[in-house]
Amino acid sequence: MKIAPITYSYEIQDMVKRSHQLDTCFSEAEVIHYISKLAKIDIMDMYIDQYKNKVTSPVIYEAIAQAFKFHLEQVPVLTNEKIGTFEIPPSTNSKNRDSFPSQIILDLYLAHHHYHVTGDNVRTMINHYFGMNLAGIDGLGKTKISLYSKGQWLVKDEKDLFVIHTGTKDVDVKIYGTNYFMKRTGSKNLPTELQRSLTDMGYRYNPRLDAYYFSNPSGLSVSNAFKGKTINAIIEVTNALY
Repeated sequence: MKIAPITYSYEIQDMVKRSHQLDTCFSEAEVIHYISKLAKIDIMDMYIDQYKNKVTSPVIYEAIAQAFKFHLEQVPVLTNEKIGTFEIPPSTNSKNRDSFPSQIILDLYLAHHHYHVTGDNVRTMINHYFGMNLAGIDGLGKTKISLYSKGQWLVKDEKDLFVIHTGTKDVDVKIYGTNYFMKRTGSKNLPTELQRSLTDMGYRYNPRLDAYYFSNPSGLSVSNAFKGKTINAIIEVTNALY
């Protein structure tokens, strides 16, 4: 997988330079390298904190795009259920959530909280309505696992070994090795230990997909607990063998 070089806007660069009091002699390349080593949720928080009582949906979109390098605009809404004191008005509910823009949810949520929210508030809301655990996604960057979800790459590195690929609404999941894994091991087959763990969780090898595959029989999104168990199974094997 060919990965594009990491870049950050000048706004993000200036924000980090001020916040972290970086040496003014740092080149742009040095600043970008420094930012790339920071936790993504910290970059997101710094960006949102700049706007204090004026956090709008474009601010959140940009915070996520800059920190995580994906686009929340493209992510489908998974639920209309209440979170905390916020509830989507019945008149806004859409029976077809596939065409329910994420901005509607964001605008209603932010207005409910008078446009004063923290990064942690936003991450909790995003996990609830869109099924995206941003803190967990941040942590995946250190695990040799690529993640493709909601129609886009959320985590990807040239030397990742395995891919977790979920469907648009997280109802199904497939696991397979990366090109780097095949090059490194000389095989496209997942390690026996990982095959066994995934099978115990309900995955089955699908020859058409050439991947271990799971589809939730309920037709609902797989739970965060199931996602976490899948990730932990891969990490355990990766740490033991690679």
